[in-house]
Amino acid sequence: MRHDPPPLAEWLLRRFLPLDRQNDVVRGDLLEEFRRRQSRAWYWREALSLLFRGHGYKNMLTLDSLLQDFRFACRSFAKAPSFTALVVLTLALGVGSSTAIFSIVNAVLLRPLPFPESDRLMWISEANSSGAVVSVSWPNFQDLRVRQRSFERIAVSRHSSFTMTGHGQARRVLGRTVTGSFFPTIGVQPALGRSITDADDAPGAEPVAILSHAFWRAQFGEDPGVLGKRLNLGDFQFTIVGVLPAGFRYLRDYDLFTSVGPFTRNPSLNDRGNHQGFVGVGRLRPGVTERAAADELQQIARQLAQEHPATNSGLNTVMSPLQSRLVNEERTTLLVLFGAVGILLLMACVNVANLLIARGASRQHELAVRAALGGRRTRLLMQLLVESTTLAAAGGAIGILLAAGMLRLLLGVAPAETPRLDEVSLDRAALFFAVTAAVVCGIVFGLFPAAQASRASGQPLVIRTRTAGASAQSHRLRRGLLVAEVALALILLAGAGLMVRTLLGLTSLDTGFRPDHLLTMRVELPRGFDDDAKRAAAAGELVARVRELPGVTAAAAGYSMPIDGSSWNSVFAARDKPIPASRDRIPVAAMIPVSPAYFDTLGMRVVRGRVFTAADRAASPPVAVVNETLARTLWPGDDPIGKSLKQGWPERPGTWREVVGVIGDVKFEGLTETTPLQVYMPLAQEPPRDLTILAKTAVPPGSMRASIESAIAGVSPEMTVSAVRTMDEVLSASIARQRMALLVLGVFAAIALVLAVTGLYGLVSHGVTERAHEIGVRMALGAERRDVVALVLRGGLSMTTAGVILGVAGAALLSRGLDGLVFGVDPLDPATFAAVVTGLVTVALAACYLPARRATRIPPAAALRAD
Repeated sequence: MRHDPPPLAEWLLRRFLPLDRQNDVVRGDLLEEFRRRQSRAWYWREALSLLFRGHGYKNMLTLDSLLQDFRFACRSFAKAPSFTALVVLTLALGVGSSTAIFSIVNAVLLRPLPFPESDRLMWISEANSSGAVVSVSWPNFQDLRVRQRSFERIAVSRHSSFTMTGHGQARRVLGRTVTGSFFPTIGVQPALGRSITDADDAPGAEPVAILSHAFWRAQFGEDPGVLGKRLNLGDFQFTIVGVLPAGFRYLRDYDLFTSVGPFTRNPSLNDRGNHQGFVGVGRLRPGVTERAAADELQQIARQLAQEHPATNSGLNTVMSPLQSRLVNEERTTLLVLFGAVGILLLMACVNVANLLIARGASRQHELAVRAALGGRRTRLLMQLLVESTTLAAAGGAIGILLAAGMLRLLLGVAPAETPRLDEVSLDRAALFFAVTAAVVCGIVFGLFPAAQASRASGQPLVIRTRTAGASAQSHRLRRGLLVAEVALALILLAGAGLMVRTLLGLTSLDTGFRPDHLLTMRVELPRGFDDDAKRAAAAGELVARVRELPGVTAAAAGYSMPIDGSSWNSVFAARDKPIPASRDRIPVAAMIPVSPAYFDTLGMRVVRGRVFTAADRAASPPVAVVNETLARTLWPGDDPIGKSLKQGWPERPGTWREVVGVIGDVKFEGLTETTPLQVYMPLAQEPPRDLTILAKTAVPPGSMRASIESAIAGVSPEMTVSAVRTMDEVLSASIARQRMALLVLGVFAAIALVLAVTGLYGLVSHGVTERAHEIGVRMALGAERRDVVALVLRGGLSMTTAGVILGVAGAALLSRGLDGLVFGVDPLDPATFAAVVTGLVTVALAACYLPARRATRIPPAAALRAD
């Protein structure tokens, strides 16, 4: 056992404890006691006590005092269970909800990507003159890679799906086609085997693939001898050359990554004007700023536009940090929810502060007695802070449990395509946030009530009554806090109101088709269906077999389906229209090959002419059906029937198709996007490799899944089926962001309304109790009951009015943040604001009326006797 006290504790005492005779005596006593106890922990505790108390040191009991305050606080709370439960529950709601939302924001927005120096990774693509991202064409990427100097490496990749055969039942696998520089750019090396290299990009290079760790484990049982084996993926056999590390993910969970070499012989890939879904990723050189790199990319884009005006005119290169791009669509939703939960947490704190002030006012007599007996203000302040911190700790602990439940609820309603959603959990960062929020709430919002209550000045208050005078000192502060509560509640109510109107608008929106009793699925045709005739025949047989199933009333096939988005967008030309002078003004439309029953199965509206029939075969005259938007845009005021149009660039050869019908507009790119120009073509004349099968059923559509999949397997067992969903599920998924925002904002707004109304009721009710004598006198002097009611209501409504004015101003400022979420309603919609204000004032009026009614029942004589 050492006999010297801790050096650091000694240094702190020498440095911060005043050097005077009294403290010299204290230091000597401390050293003497330490040598008797031989406890370094004891010395530390007493040294800290000295430092905390400074000049006020009298007897080494600071920490003991804290412990006494804690025990006193627990006894005090036990005597006021309703108050304790209300404060703890309020804090738990605030801390729990904010922690749950923070967990999602942290995992999706704040946590760095799991790549080395991920802040240097940039997402790169090309955009047309209207700003729409059109992906990077392969020849443009080749030029960009050679000319750029801002990046250490640059690569492109695109989403791919393959039908894998030769390993049991044919199945659809998700892949990503990447260039050889892809993995070096993001800084990831395979855990087994080698990476894809630049040599694998060359035309004619052997097709190679790298497996994800999960796919390697599930498909090959983690066999280390998998290297060199072949995978039959569609038209190519890929050689497995590597396995990625466990847990690796890029954008989503891919089964494998393939080289781009096998596809570079495709003439369409080498067409500079053909953008086939590639997006770039680059790693900035050290010291190069994002702005400098963006400027260089735009300069290269301008050079390419001068060198290749036919294809690059109007094109620009766009760039942004990879992490922000991954969460581009979800960013607005999460930030709005984080802002809403911040308001709710602030409101919970204000409510707790209000309750603590009310409690402090009711304890003025007790505090005055303690002050009269020698208790200093700092001592009283410390005791009140211990109480508020104890409440905050209890609220924080329950809030963490509440956060776990809320997080499961939020993850259940979050859009499935939200990136990194599986990384969301109550991790250390979330727990640290919860603890910090609870501590800040306890100290900061407990400090003001404690400072106000600790002003008890002893004798003057001791000689007063318990109810009069002392509580009046806190009234102004409580009224101010209540005004803030009403304002915050109105902001949340306005946000929830806008989302309600948005969701109502989306669910009642005319989609242009009937989504009920529709089952949809994607079918990929395997090898062997290489020519158009075989693909057209397979599509016809698939539709016929599905249509023959009991319970199916109609069936059709198409390349794309509504809401899910177009799989083929292309420029086109009209025979009777001049070619635009600028390439970027050539119109673009969704090209959709469909079977004859497609329109009837979806219940689409025929506006003019006819739809396709069985007579529109491959050898028949090429025809097309267009939607109303295309007809209105291209031939305003003219009859489009009989006009001709052609897919592709105007100067290039192509098939002119006669327009034979006009279909009503259909929502294709989700519910919130504008309807694009649409050109429908007979599937027999333009048969695709992938199909969407649509089945209209007389029974619940989900019940037909097995029988339809069996019918498809009957055509070919190598046909893979994926994305089996009812159309109602497709529609629901398209508004998942808005639904999640409505759920969270609605719950928060309801909690905020309850907090504000209960706070208003409590304050008005407390005011009635305080003014019982005054009311009694008024009624004794002839005041009518309605006069008393009006008196009380005026007091409550004055606070509500002030809160509403501030809340409307705050909501007007913050509602612009909902721009990316609301649909069909202005963020400053007067009707929504009016409804919210009316509802809030009505509820507040009811909360004030109850105490006012109670006030009229006070017998004047009893009120006067009580005084």
